[in-house]
Amino acid sequence: MTTSGEDVVGRIGGEIDRRGLKRTELYKIVPSGTLSNWKTKGQEPSAYTLLKVADFLDVSVDFILTGKNPSGLPQDEQDLLDVYRLLDRRDRDELRAIAGLKLDSAKRGDTLSNTANA
Repeated sequence: MTTSGEDVVGRIGGEIDRRGLKRTELYKIVPSGTLSNWKTKGQEPSAYTLLKVADFLDVSVDFILTGKNPSGLPQDEQDLLDVYRLLDRRDRDELRAIAGLKLDSAKRGDTLSNTANA
């Protein structure tokens, strides 16, 4: 599997947007020109720089390079799992029940519940 600089920069930008962070904070770690060189000139980031960016974004270096966490899950799924693990048993049971209702609704093709939150 080959990861391009464009992929790496895209994942970094996507995480910044998803988390509501400011790019100016990232530029304190990695100048915008360096990101541009990764993206357009094929310049490879150092392991140290990737680690600093991963720490800033609170993701793994694996995620930045591959789009997957060490668990093999995409970041949004890992985030859900992390939240689930923070819940007590009663809240976990409630969350599973809600997920079950949503799944049943989706299987029936009930688009009303899907569009109400859009």
